Amino acid sequence: MGGELKKNATGFLGLLYNSLAGQAPTYSIAGGAALIMGTAYAAAPLAMLLTTLGVMTMVYAIYVLSKRYPNAASFYAYPAHALNSYMGFLNGMIYIIYSLIGLSSVAIAFSYLSTEAIYAVTGNLINPLPLVLIPLAAAMIISISGIRPSIRVEALLTSIEVAILALFIALSIYSKWGEASLFPFTPAATYGSTISGVLAGIGGGLLFSVTYFMGFETSTQIAEEARKPGETVPRATLFATLLMGLLYMAVTYVILLNIGFGEESINGFVTAAEGFGVNPIFTLIKHYLGFWGLVAFSLSVIFSVFGCYLATLNATARMLFGMARDGLLPKHLSKIHGKYLTPVTAIYASTMVAGGVLIPSYIASWVLGASNWVQLTYGAMEYTYAVDSLYYVLSLAIIAVAASRVVSNYGKAVTIGGAALMLVTFYESAQYMPIDYIVIASVALIIIIEAVALRTKLRNLRVTMNA
Repeated sequence: MGGELKKNATGFLGLLYNSLAGQAPTYSIAGGAALIMGTAYAAAPLAMLLTTLGVMTMVYAIYVLSKRYPNAASFYAYPAHALNSYMGFLNGMIYIIYSLIGLSSVAIAFSYLSTEAIYAVTGNLINPLPLVLIPLAAAMIISISGIRPSIRVEALLTSIEVAILALFIALSIYSKWGEASLFPFTPAATYGSTISGVLAGIGGGLLFSVTYFMGFETSTQIAEEARKPGETVPRATLFATLLMGLLYMAVTYVILLNIGFGEESINGFVTAAEGFGVNPIFTLIKHYLGFWGLVAFSLSVIFSVFGCYLATLNATARMLFGMARDGLLPKHLSKIHGKYLTPVTAIYASTMVAGGVLIPSYIASWVLGASNWVQLTYGAMEYTYAVDSLYYVLSLAIIAVAASRVVSNYGKAVTIGGAALMLVTFYESAQYMPIDYIVIASVALIIIIEAVALRTKLRNLRVTMNA
């Protein structure tokens, strides 16, 4: 069943683009700006700044761990080595749940944003539901054919979208320079009248801000296929995340600069994005770049979502592969394709589960009042975002704790601080959308499985190392 993944299939630039594609800048902004502003209001840039600081502490933790423990199932292997096998299995499963829900949320986002892009360009509103199947099928085929074709696709698409966003930022600042203000970086910009209201606003903003960075760690899962992974993986992850953090703060700020910092204008922006009109991001792009600029941006958004799905699928499949290889998941998931040396069964399994998660996502959106297909799709995207964000911050918190065991005292302060920020984000975000019971129950179930079914195996586990 087992075997090795393809060695030396990519280098630093490939890893960098893979991490950038995992974060999917135009997708994150087009799909997530309204989600952040819906809770943080004009303080969305402040929420993004705090999230960037928190995520960079996570990057430091991953930088340290990826240098020491290169592994396809990185988020399982890191705590397994630095803490113990029980924490490794726990975090591996938390991350896999996040990844599988994340695949579903990205597929939904593909259908929503493709519909919005077509609407913005042509004025015709189509049913987004059939489009959700496109990334599931297309990405599966590319992923099976190897990590190198995946990265080539990601590199081309990501370069285009970053260039378009940089041009939008530059033109917005030039046009609105006289209206610039630091107000969006203050707590008052949440429009909360009490401390708890301010914290709830920023907490909700943090929840959706974290979704912007989801995928920064995807290069850690292709470490076994990279040249000199102990050097290239940590550097690529660091540079990609720092670049995206700066880009995200700038874009979030200039969006507000364009629409205004007032509560009413922000509510109008959010309402339009929820399916009651053309997504306002597309309108802003057309204002500055014209019709053909809008066409280019619309295509880049569609490609960005697809690139994100592809990077996430590759990462998820390798997590399943690595844990199955060590005997913690069904052994069949460690099967390698005979020609392409990819985790073929894990890719199939990830795709099928992601497709299955679509059903409860749409049902939740329908139950909570969506009245047309676009609103139904937007709601499904929002709810899956919220759920997988909570699993994500929990997984990152465990990674930070694991890193604290192998760093200096200064490093301990950074990593523990990052873990604390992630847990605060979890708490505040769960208050905004009370889904913490689902997350806590699933974590408890994983712990029970460890104690009952895997106790002996985990006690005797020897984690696979691949440098």
